[in-house]
Amino acid sequence: MEKRIAIKQEYLSIPIKVGERNKLFEIFIEKEDEKEKLFEFQIPIGETGKNDYVGDYDVYLPVKQFIGQTLMLQGDMQEEFLTAVRNVSNQKHQEESSRPLLHFTPETGWMNDPNGLVYKDGVYHLYFQYNPFHIQWENMSWGHAVSTDLLHWEQKDTVLFPDETGTMFSGSGIVNEKGMLGLPQEALLFFYTAAGSSNIWSKGKDFGQYMAYSLDGGKTLVKTKKEVLTSVCKENRDPKVFWHEESKAYIMVLWLEKNDFGIFRSIDLENWNQTDKITLEQGFECPDLLKLFDQDGKEHWVFWSADGYYYWGEFDGYQFKTTGERQKAYMNEIPYAAQTYSGTVGRTIQIPWLRIPNTGKKYTGAMGLPRELSVLCREEERLLRQKPIREIEEWKKSHAHMVSEYMDENMQVSVICTDDKKFSVDKSNACKGKYCWKIDKLNVAYDMEKGFFTVGNKTLIIPQNIRDFLFIVDDDIFEVTADCDTIVGVFLLADPD
Repeated sequence: MEKRIAIKQEYLSIPIKVGERNKLFEIFIEKEDEKEKLFEFQIPIGETGKNDYVGDYDVYLPVKQFIGQTLMLQGDMQEEFLTAVRNVSNQKHQEESSRPLLHFTPETGWMNDPNGLVYKDGVYHLYFQYNPFHIQWENMSWGHAVSTDLLHWEQKDTVLFPDETGTMFSGSGIVNEKGMLGLPQEALLFFYTAAGSSNIWSKGKDFGQYMAYSLDGGKTLVKTKKEVLTSVCKENRDPKVFWHEESKAYIMVLWLEKNDFGIFRSIDLENWNQTDKITLEQGFECPDLLKLFDQDGKEHWVFWSADGYYYWGEFDGYQFKTTGERQKAYMNEIPYAAQTYSGTVGRTIQIPWLRIPNTGKKYTGAMGLPRELSVLCREEERLLRQKPIREIEEWKKSHAHMVSEYMDENMQVSVICTDDKKFSVDKSNACKGKYCWKIDKLNVAYDMEKGFFTVGNKTLIIPQNIRDFLFIVDDDIFEVTADCDTIVGVFLLADPD
C-alpha cells in the first residue's frame, strides 16, 4: 500500500497502537523517475475497521527539510493507517496522570542509554536511545532533551534515525573547541555507533563508529556518513570521546566484545590508532574513562562500564593500567549505562538510565538523578562519591514543603517527596541502632549493627554504622544516597523487589 503526501508543514503525525504486531513502514522521496529511501521503521499497527484509525499516541516525525516536496509512504498495511498519517504544523502533547518531576522521562515511547551528553552556552543537552514508535525496544534513534539546571527538562525533536548504515546505537558528544574537521569551534560533534544488520535496510553490514555534527546548538544533527573507525569486532560499540590535555590528543574508549575494551587516539578526529586493549572483570559495553579528584585535589583515574562496575587505575593518554579490582557503584541493578557530560569545567556530572517498566504508561524508562562524581579518601580507603547535583539544594529551598528532616544523636535523614506521598519514622528501636521509615506504603529499614538495609521485601548488605541518608521519592522512583554520597541505590515504590 502506498500514499503520496505533499509536505507543507513541519511534522508527519503517525498514530501508534501499543501492543500490536510490528510492520515495516518506509518513507521515500521522489526524484524524477526514481525514489530515494529516507526512513525505515518497524511500527505496531492494529486492525482497522470502518471508523477512522486512532492510535494510543502520535509520533511527530520532523520533515521540515522536505517542505515543498512530495514524500511516498509505503508498507504492508491497510489504507486506513496511511490515511491517518497527516502533515501537521506542531506537536500535541500527551497527557499522563503522573510522571516524575526530577527524573527525565520521554513524553511517549521507549528510552534507554543516555547519549551525547554535552554542555554548551548554559544548556545541558541530553540525547538518549529512543524508540518513538513503541514502548518496547526497537528502531533505535537519538531522542533529545534540554535543561538549564539538570532538573527541569524539555523534550525536543528526535535528531538521529536509523538509515542504511544501521540503527543509531549509543555514543557521546563534545564541543569542537579546537576547530577540527573544517567546522567552527562552536559546533557540537557527536560520535555514535551505527548498528549494521539491525534493520532490513543495513542487512549484511557490520557495526561501525560514525560522526554527526550540529551547527544550530544541538537542535539538528547532520550525519557525515563516513566511518570514523572501521569495525574492530562484530558488535563493537558505544564510543566515548574526550580531549586528553596531558598527551594532547583525543581519546576514544570503545567496547569491543565480551569483557574487552579498546582505547584509541587521534589528533584530528579523523585518523585513529588503537593504543590499548584491556579486559575488565564483568565489564560490559557503554565505557567511560574519567579523571576525578579527591578532597585534597589529587587526581584519580577510573574506567566505567554499563552495569556500574568501575575500576581504579592510571591513564597516560595511551594505556589504562588498572589494579584489576572490580568496584560496584550501586546497591542494586536498576541504574545502567551511565555517561558523564563534556563541557562542564570543574564538575564531573553523570546520568544513568533507570531500567524501570512504567507499567500502564505511554512511555518506558527514566533517567536517574544527575550526580557529581568525586573521590573520598578515608583512612586507607578510596571511595567513589556520587553526590546529587548541587542544584538540588537550591530546589529544596523553594520547595521546602516537599522536604522532611529527621535527626538524632546517631542518624540524620533528609527526605524529598515530590508529591503527596507520606513519610514517617518509627523511633522505637533507634536506641538500638535500628531505624524504620515508611514512605507511602513502602517499608524501609536499616540495622546499623548488621549493615542490613531493607526496602520492601528485599534486604541488601551495606556498610555498618552509616549515619546519614538522603531519600528522594519522585513519582514511583525511590533514590537512596548514604554515607557521604558513597552509597547509591534506586528502587521502585510500586515494586520494591
